[in-house]
Amino acid sequence: MSRYQRQTVLPEIGEAGQEILQRSHVLVVGCGGLGGPVAAYLTGAGIGTLTLVDGDQPEESNLHRQVFFATGAHRNKAVLLAEHCRQLNPGTSVRAHESYLDGKNARKLIAAADLVVECTDHAATKHLVSDACHLLSIPLVYGAVHKYEGYLALFPNENLDDLHLRDAFPAPDPTLPDCATVGVLPTAVGLVAMLQVNAALCYLLGIGEPPIRKLLTYNALDNTQHRMLLRKQYTKAVTPPWTSARPGRAELETAATFADFPAYDGVFSMLDEQREPTLPPGVIRLTKRNPFGQCLQHMQAGGRYLIYCNSGKLSLMLAAQLRKHDAELGAVSLAGGLVRLENGAA
Repeated sequence: MSRYQRQTVLPEIGEAGQEILQRSHVLVVGCGGLGGPVAAYLTGAGIGTLTLVDGDQPEESNLHRQVFFATGAHRNKAVLLAEHCRQLNPGTSVRAHESYLDGKNARKLIAAADLVVECTDHAATKHLVSDACHLLSIPLVYGAVHKYEGYLALFPNENLDDLHLRDAFPAPDPTLPDCATVGVLPTAVGLVAMLQVNAALCYLLGIGEPPIRKLLTYNALDNTQHRMLLRKQYTKAVTPPWTSARPGRAELETAATFADFPAYDGVFSMLDEQREPTLPPGVIRLTKRNPFGQCLQHMQAGGRYLIYCNSGKLSLMLAAQLRKHDAELGAVSLAGGLVRLENGAA
């Protein structure tokens, strides 16, 4: 217990609180800018079991905020972060799951945890995790960052009438630009991660006032925080993500390159003129106003269509939304987007 003396001396924690942490199992979904600090501080605090989930590898353009990876590292993020956590605290059992969380594995991974911390930058995954936590009655700490602003909420999911992410954001927005397009301040990411892990620890210990059923917003430019009390807005039944017919993230990705364009009935770019001044022949540019509606105007059931953006994330969400609307729309996303092609990946 000498490792934890600086926190057990706090009267709100003590040895009884430390035992609670050591009995707890926390699932961290996403091991990047948010997940790295969350995992490290949970490990340092003495969480008994930590499961890390991520199917990606580090990229140089993300290292300004993903500070637990070395330059040139090409192994799985969950594995690399797990190794760091084990060195930090051998007393925490750290498991690495080397794939994205999706409808196929969500139930098993989430049901095994006492609490989930959602740390991805993928809107569809955030809603999938929230839906699963809600149906399985597992507490969820939600976090997101956009440019200089952060968002945080804690959903205890005590029953099926409890609030969940869809009460704040009814559905993922496929038109929301990612950080590769609009940028993100690295310290904003780190601060939101600290708010997430602080909320998780306070909730597990039953101390303080974490943002339970509240949306906390943080602005890194003026260091202001606001709490908004959430109210029940979403009245539809939540569809179990493990039984939904909607395709998972991996199923929508494709290894397509520009050389494959003739194989498609239509190709769509989500990039603006500043990022992509000249379109390849035959490519249709989608505007930010209504890319979903534009696609429906040009697509027909049974066709095969390719959508690409800067990093592959926005196009992936749009393709998923189109397939959910009509399973016969063969919309696929260019994996890794234009950045992947510019870096020479084929």
